[in-house]
Amino acid sequence: MEEKIITIALLPYSKAEVLRSLLEAKGIDSSLENINLIQGAVATGVKVRIHAKDAKKAYPVLNKLLGETERTGPKSENFILIPVDFSGYSLKAASMAFEIANKLDSSVVFYHVIPQPDYFTIPYSDVMAFDAGLYEHLKAREEAVNENFIKFLSKLKELAGQSVWESVKMEQIVKMGYPEEDILAYTELHPPRLIVMGIKGPSEDSDAVMGSTTAGVIYRAEVPVLVIPEKAPLLNLASVKKVVYATNFDEKDFVAIDKLVGILKPFNTETTCLHIGDLEEGELAKTRLQFMKKELKRKYKDDALSCEMVHGRDVLSDLENYIRDNEIDILSLTTHKRNMITRIFNPSIARKMVFHLKTPLLVFHA
Repeated sequence: MEEKIITIALLPYSKAEVLRSLLEAKGIDSSLENINLIQGAVATGVKVRIHAKDAKKAYPVLNKLLGETERTGPKSENFILIPVDFSGYSLKAASMAFEIANKLDSSVVFYHVIPQPDYFTIPYSDVMAFDAGLYEHLKAREEAVNENFIKFLSKLKELAGQSVWESVKMEQIVKMGYPEEDILAYTELHPPRLIVMGIKGPSEDSDAVMGSTTAGVIYRAEVPVLVIPEKAPLLNLASVKKVVYATNFDEKDFVAIDKLVGILKPFNTETTCLHIGDLEEGELAKTRLQFMKKELKRKYKDDALSCEMVHGRDVLSDLENYIRDNEIDILSLTTHKRNMITRIFNPSIARKMVFHLKTPLLVFHA
């Protein structure tokens, strides 16, 4: 019986040749069809053909050529990423992250990005003149960062305590680049169990801080992000008793809650799933809340999980009031991807909350 031949791609001739070379390097036999180079025209519909039995091995090669990554589902590594800038709120976040790492038996990675400087060049015909003093400047900045790291870790050791300090394996990374982009690029290669970041409090004009590194990481990271506001109390996790997960009955809620329970399990906390909505939602909201309550009770029999609904129109204000009145220690919610226009003119609740609250915020990506 003749072996089946299939077409896995229809590509321009140049790319088809590259793909054939890549396939041959993997030991996969392939051939090209519909090549037409008459009168110097480059073929745009070349078929790349392989044996059907080789398809499983061939498609990852094709995806890589086309710039697509093969996803088998995010697999987080057992460490907590702590981006630091040596500020007081960064130290507060690192202290809390260290305690979480100790409880979860995870390691920590401190990550500092030296902002990329602007390179000024002056053209002279076919040569470029570089500022020789720039290299001395960069060297001085690197030395200053290393000194700051030593001071930062010394203060952190005092806050964490000797026993906790010695029990947690740590690593530090310093690089030059663009903070938000580099942090996100690192998490794509090495997905952490959790990112813990500090954030400076809002200015009089809250829009002035909308482009901060922390807000960008919240919006784009695909792993949970714990944000510690500047004015948040220096919490000992043993004192964290009440956590609220703000829900709008999104399909991703159960995935986020599952991760939330996994992170908080060692800390013996009470978690409330809270929905804030208009009175007009009526029976539909109640039905959804009852369904969520039933599912959570079935899945997490031994965990302290409850559901509650509050009527209101201003989600931001009502959440703040609920947190204050019920002495909530951590607020958790899910953020959503939006297009750039929406991101600028209609920021998500997660981005608004982080600049208005004094309560740590645990954000999940949906």
